[in-house]
Amino acid sequence: MMLGHEIFDPELNRRVLVDHAFVVAGGEITKQARNWLGARLDASRRSQVMFMGRDDILQLYAITEHPLPKAARWTE
Repeated sequence: MMLGHEIFDPELNRRVLVDHAFVVAGGEITKQARNWLGARLDASRRSQVMFMGRDDILQLYAITEHPLPKAARWTE
């Protein structure tokens, strides 16, 4: 739905359609969901999309050595 809405671009001083999207999910983004979104973006000639699922987010924490929030830590 977000791809069909115009936003104001202050650099161009006019309203434009969104051409980049970040899809971030707390769970897994399935292959079917990625394919469906990709097809929708290709049909509208706007194909800049980045997917971030749970594993991608956790890898960012591991790479940057940033501590996980307390709610995300495993406790035994």
